[in-house]
Amino acid sequence: MTHFMVLKIAARNVFLHRMRTLVVGSILTFGAFLAVVGHSFVNGVSGGMENSTTQSITGDIQIYSEKAKDKLSVFGNMDGSPVDVGHLDSFENVSNRLMQNTDVAAVVPMGTSFATVNPGNILDHFLETLRKTFKDPQADPKDLESQKRRIRFLVQEIKKNLEGKFEEIGILSAADVEQAKINLEQVSRDTFWQDFNSQFESKIEFLANKIAPLIFDDNMIFFSYVGTDPQLFQQKFPQFEIVKGEMIPAGTRGFLFHDYFYENMVKHRIARRLDQIKKKMKDDKLTIAGSKELQDQIKANVEQSAEIYLQLGPVETETVSTKLMQLLSSQEKDFRVLIKNFLDMNDQSFQTRYEFFYKEIAPYVVLYRVKIGDVLPLSAFTKSGTSTAVNIKVYGTFRFKSFENSPLAGNFSLMDLVSLRELYGFMTEERRAQNKQIEDEMGLNDIGQDAIENLFSSSSGARPEKTSAAKKSENVELSFKKRIMGATYTPDELNKGVFLHAAVFLKDPGRRDAVIKDIMAISKQEGLGIQAVSWQDAAGFIGQMTFMMKAILNIFIGIALLLAGLMIMNSLLMAAMDRKQEIGTMRAIGAHADFIYRLFFYETLFISLLFGGVGVILGSLVVVIIGAVGIPASGDVATFFFSGPRLYLHLNPGLVFTVIAVMVVIAILATQYPAWKAMKISPLQAMQKRE
Repeated sequence: MTHFMVLKIAARNVFLHRMRTLVVGSILTFGAFLAVVGHSFVNGVSGGMENSTTQSITGDIQIYSEKAKDKLSVFGNMDGSPVDVGHLDSFENVSNRLMQNTDVAAVVPMGTSFATVNPGNILDHFLETLRKTFKDPQADPKDLESQKRRIRFLVQEIKKNLEGKFEEIGILSAADVEQAKINLEQVSRDTFWQDFNSQFESKIEFLANKIAPLIFDDNMIFFSYVGTDPQLFQQKFPQFEIVKGEMIPAGTRGFLFHDYFYENMVKHRIARRLDQIKKKMKDDKLTIAGSKELQDQIKANVEQSAEIYLQLGPVETETVSTKLMQLLSSQEKDFRVLIKNFLDMNDQSFQTRYEFFYKEIAPYVVLYRVKIGDVLPLSAFTKSGTSTAVNIKVYGTFRFKSFENSPLAGNFSLMDLVSLRELYGFMTEERRAQNKQIEDEMGLNDIGQDAIENLFSSSSGARPEKTSAAKKSENVELSFKKRIMGATYTPDELNKGVFLHAAVFLKDPGRRDAVIKDIMAISKQEGLGIQAVSWQDAAGFIGQMTFMMKAILNIFIGIALLLAGLMIMNSLLMAAMDRKQEIGTMRAIGAHADFIYRLFFYETLFISLLFGGVGVILGSLVVVIIGAVGIPASGDVATFFFSGPRLYLHLNPGLVFTVIAVMVVIAILATQYPAWKAMKISPLQAMQKRE
């Protein structure tokens, strides 16, 4: 009966002071709503990032050398610099030991690093094609002459573009400028081309070394890559799929571009801008007239229109000019002006001109600077800081399903682990065999110290007799490119060599922390020299983003709830002072101190549960609705965070109970001081007359 009376009085007090109750309650409602929706959103993003990261590069756990100078970050440092994680000597030894753990499903060897490739400009491309045609005994003479006309036309266009603009370039010295003008004049004369067929090697070399560098174009491609076992990688990352070309054959050295990188970095710049504009107009509902970004891309295409007309030969130029004049309803004869006018698109003309570009212009230009099937001359710095290069065949492109357009997921291209070792500076068995073959062919056998001293201490001063090694060197074919591209390797070469780090897949990802402890203990006991980290730690700054998001969210929720608690305490304190007579009267008729305490506690509990419950219910409804509809990813980066085009939230019952429990805690804490002050009011105060 007493409890019922206390509850009734507490409820009366809550509704008696409506304004105060609504102010405090609104803050509690907002805090509870934010806690449910915010945590559901952050948990959804965290789950999406975990899925994207573990399914594209990290696996559940990453292992690397315990002697690493830096912490492993598969995405690199925030400043873009690589990390030094050392290396481990034998993948086979480490993998076999880890696979003895019943929680481990697979171990995939890896190494992440950076490389560059310079595929050359358009003149380099045409010159290389012409060189191959000359060397082909089955080549069609008409095709040969057509290629020569195209190159001659391109040279004339280069000369026309550079007339009066050498001084604007600012890279060449005055002497180089004068020599460039002489060279351009030389290749423009008929005499240069009259004996071209009989001296094609020297002519092509002159054009490649003296004229091609005058096309000032940024052709360097800089990218990250993962060296791994391609077949095992494809098998264990289930969202992996080939887009163009084919998978690297088993046991074969090869390279795969990520399709996102291939389309956005390797593709013809004008073509890829057109693709990006179309995508933003379709997906983001942008318009050229209303978007500064799209306007800048249109302007860039117009300014770089030379990348189209420099690639077309005289026949192609005439063909495209006729069709452009019809499309634009123009009488303009200058092809360069026509191309610029064509590329100056607006919302009304974009779709028609986009389709025209791919139908009528794209077949005549080099759409990709590196084609599927080409051999890439990759350059990189070894672990010791020296430069190295590897020639490797491009077999195709790949992507990860659900977030194929994400720049973060598309950050890595793929190559075999054996090629990575060579590019990274490790001596492979194949390289040792090649070095030995070259030494044998050149007669570069090891000689003792006495022989070296005798060689330099000859009293006669006579030069040593020319050895057969020198004669051999005249016939040595140092075709390193031919030996590398398409070269095969055995499973032993792959598994018994060094690796930088590895992805560990678990049968139950929920056991991740326990397995990490087991791996660390095994490494210490058996001297494996490895350390293990979770996918979140291995992802570096990307993996820490969820922690930061949760921290920021909890700070906002904490501030809201702290404010609510302070306001509850303040309102109860004011209520205690305003109700001195009432409290004193209750004390005078026999109410104990605990009765007064329960009165204030129930009043606070009633407000907390009522308005906190409203916030929880509203938040839960929002989460359920979003869980059914999903939040669309507004951009490619969001696609990676959402692990797909939409983020679907899930309501966690445990979160609901946690929020309600927090409301109760707030009620208890906010009640203490006001209730204590109320319990100190004496019966005498009830008889005092108010002024």
